Amino acid sequence: MPEIKVISTEPEVGNKPYVAYELEEDTARVAYHYEVDPQFFLTVTDGEWNNYSASIWEDGYDVTQAQEKKLDKFAEMMGLKPGMRIMDVGCGWGGPLVYLCKTYGVQGYGITVSPMQIPIAEARAERYGVDVTFEVVHWQELPEVETYDAIFTDEVIVHFNDLSGFFAKCHKLLKKGGMLVNKELHFTHSSHTHWTDRLSQHINKVYAYTGNYRTLVEELTLLDQNNFQIVEVHQIPIESYRKTIDDVWLKNLHERREELEAMTSPEHVADFRAYLKAIMVCFRYDFLGLHMVAGKKLSR
Repeated sequence: MPEIKVISTEPEVGNKPYVAYELEEDTARVAYHYEVDPQFFLTVTDGEWNNYSASIWEDGYDVTQAQEKKLDKFAEMMGLKPGMRIMDVGCGWGGPLVYLCKTYGVQGYGITVSPMQIPIAEARAERYGVDVTFEVVHWQELPEVETYDAIFTDEVIVHFNDLSGFFAKCHKLLKKGGMLVNKELHFTHSSHTHWTDRLSQHINKVYAYTGNYRTLVEELTLLDQNNFQIVEVHQIPIESYRKTIDDVWLKNLHERREELEAMTSPEHVADFRAYLKAIMVCFRYDFLGLHMVAGKKLSR
């Protein structure tokens, strides 16, 4: 774990200051959770697109169908049309962006801070013959040119201490009227943002202390402050996340435990299982809600 060096704090939106790290440290912390054998995450997440986030389930769905249902909602909220250029911030192993480019005829650019994700993402794009580029780069380093018709994140902004700075960057990267769509867990009340119990601390430890869950109102306030007009807030039943974790991720951890331990270590698998169980406890007590938020860029 890198030594923490605080250089600034984001303004308090919900009476909670967010620690901001220097770029090198922030990159290392965000990549920390993902820099293991990629096959570990591909095995756990399963399905055709390996979404490491909640899918949207309907009766009779398999995991791939649930992943695609969620990605189709992203496409709807972004207003995707053939020829558009979109960016996936926190692109993972490329599944979501490749699916959207394949299905909706758009061009894609995916960024990550985890070098081990790139070869998997590039191989997937080549397999499907889509116009997608993947790159290891921190969002702060992106050139500020109006390039994209839409930008999306799928349970990624939890890692951003400087969320206001991220929204400001997106405003500069989007074309006039461009869409920013974020899907994220949000605390259901501001009192939950001060968790100090062991389960909550374990969740944050797994993410190298970049697990910055916020309330929905905090996110909406920051979008407003950065000149985004709120177009849609779509709530996903938390049961969809329970099912994703319980029926897919925990099931795969149990059934393929020895295989997964060989890829990483018994300690890693146990720690990962405890992290997922901790999230499930949070769901049980209604501490977290799941939302997709679409904002349209307004000219300054």
